[in-house]
Amino acid sequence: MKKGSVIISALIGTAIITFSCAQKTEEAKTPWEKKKKIQMMSIKDTINQLYKLHVIECAPKDIAIAESLLDAVDGLEYIDPNKDIKKKVFINKIDQIKYLNKARKHVSIAKSKVYSDIDKDGIPCYQEIEQGTNPFVPESEKLAKTEEEKTKKTKKPVKIGKIEEPVEGFQPLKLHARIHFEFNKHQIKKEYLPYLNVITKYLKTKKNLKVKIVGYTDAVGSKSYNDKLAYKRAEAVKDYLVKHGISPDRIEIVGKGKESYIVDNKTWLNRFTNRRADFFVMEVPQ
Repeated sequence: MKKGSVIISALIGTAIITFSCAQKTEEAKTPWEKKKKIQMMSIKDTINQLYKLHVIECAPKDIAIAESLLDAVDGLEYIDPNKDIKKKVFINKIDQIKYLNKARKHVSIAKSKVYSDIDKDGIPCYQEIEQGTNPFVPESEKLAKTEEEKTKKTKKPVKIGKIEEPVEGFQPLKLHARIHFEFNKHQIKKEYLPYLNVITKYLKTKKNLKVKIVGYTDAVGSKSYNDKLAYKRAEAVKDYLVKHGISPDRIEIVGKGKESYIVDNKTWLNRFTNRRADFFVMEVPQ
């Protein structure tokens, strides 16, 4: 046999052995990987359907947790505070199963909230969002407030002695106003855009309000880095509101970085909860 033929035969043999080993490895992975993929696709399909029914407005926290759990199934990313580099931790099969089950549970909770009558006025949450009303306030209170506002407009003010200047108020926005961010990012997830559109519409109807947006981070990384990241998160939300017709003069932004946590930072899910932007309004004197 010629030398060239020997080399070719050896290469072919090596290729066959390599392919055979790879095939066996793939076959060993296939059952669980296929099952996991099917489960994740099923959960994601349900989430996509819920987005069409305004789940971001009706159950933002539950749907955010569900998505975060799904992301974690493929590994958890974090920044090593000592080396300031991004790392990824892959979780074992048992934890993958746990996370999938938890994700399915939170999707189920979110779905029930979408179809529930949160404010007990006979109208499901998603229908209230579609018709532009607040799903967290009963219809009777909405009507009473409308009548009160009409009365205030028609009633002439009576001046008696010195009139004190009204004090500018500070309170949470009268919507379920909070969005969460991916780790080490300030870009707004597309899933939250319909939610921000509702806030934009609300602010357009309440022209006497100024909005304050406060950005936060989790506890990972240095204080100086997180202060900048928190500000960028608030700034990203402001840019979106301005782009959609809200005057920049009505928007104040603050970055709080590593402070004012909702929960501790001991778990990745708690850290996700802390990575957020909260909305507040400041009453503007008439």
